[in-house]
Amino acid sequence: MGSETLHETNGDPNWVEVWDNWFVIPEDGIGGYVRLTVRPHDGVSWYWGSLIGLAGHPLITVLADDLPLPVKGSMELRGPGIWTETTVLRPFEHLTTDLEAFGVAIEQPTDVWTGAFGERVAVGLEFDWDTEGSPGPSPVMGTAGYRLVGQMHGEVLLNETRWELEGVGVRDHWWGVPDPTPTWRAWASRDGEFIHSDGGRLDTSDGLDINAIITDLPVGEVHPGLTVAGWAPAGGAGRRHARALLVDERGGGWLEIIR
Repeated sequence: MGSETLHETNGDPNWVEVWDNWFVIPEDGIGGYVRLTVRPHDGVSWYWGSLIGLAGHPLITVLADDLPLPVKGSMELRGPGIWTETTVLRPFEHLTTDLEAFGVAIEQPTDVWTGAFGERVAVGLEFDWDTEGSPGPSPVMGTAGYRLVGQMHGEVLLNETRWELEGVGVRDHWWGVPDPTPTWRAWASRDGEFIHSDGGRLDTSDGLDINAIITDLPVGEVHPGLTVAGWAPAGGAGRRHARALLVDERGGGWLEIIR
């Protein structure tokens, strides 16, 4: 299972370590994630933070791919226009993520991949993640790590407007060389209760067109049983990360396709 702290690379240049924290409030069609990726062989850290369904914007996002590596014993990072810190208060029970940065409100999520950004927004996040039960296995094939399920509660500040949010929250922490196969990384909730956690290869045998989805990022029912409320894409190391918030009669969840 490993620990909540930084791990040593195995020497592979594709080795990374990721803290990926997700939440969903399905009754309001709101969701988001904050992700810290440490890339020791490139000498940089990535920070991605995105919100869907808040303040009438399809997507509000902060993307930084040139932050320094964390100083040993800390996960505080600073760069031009961004400060963030991830703090483990009680291992496997309570973690906080904080952010002060400038982000952008984007009307067309595919613009993330073309550099055509939208309205500049001052973004502040103060999230607490409380989890219970035993950690599950790593959600990413080819890596070591674990998944923790519980609740997220905290505050979002966009310019001068503040929101308090509370929903089902999941914490993924994994390290190693991830399998490049496009995968599901989804979880779901109904009325605030956890339903399931899933991870594995995307099943394209019934006609799911991954290329079309990741090119156009459509919303609505994109495939039988797969209804997308919004997208929060990112990109790095020459690959596209297409993340979708799923909200339907079952509750809410997330999907990630990497190409």
